Amino acid sequence: MNQILNQIIRIDSQAYENKNKNEEFLLKKKQEYEEKVLNYKSENLRKANIKVQTISEEIEAFVAETERIEKEKVNKVSVQIEKVYKKTEHRLIQEVFNRLFSLEEL
Repeated sequence: MNQILNQIIRIDSQAYENKNKNEEFLLKKKQEYEEKVLNYKSENLRKANIKVQTISEEIEAFVAETERIEKEKVNKVSVQIEKVYKKTEHRLIQEVFNRLFSLEEL
């Protein structure tokens, strides 16, 4: 009977030891996978931040170029308007003086 009890105790001890080893192994695996997931997440966030920065710079460059082009267009139109205004102003002044002088002659 003692021998059977000793055998049961030995089997129970082995089972307990195996259980502890398995739990330790699973804990290490869990930590390993959590670290891999964290590294994967960090790397993807880093890549996403780089991509966002690149896209942001491209957008800023596009906006700056568009603004420059629009300013050039506005300047061209302004110059054209000013030319037309000067011509019109000159003609109007001439017309006013002509009428004034023609009234003086009367």
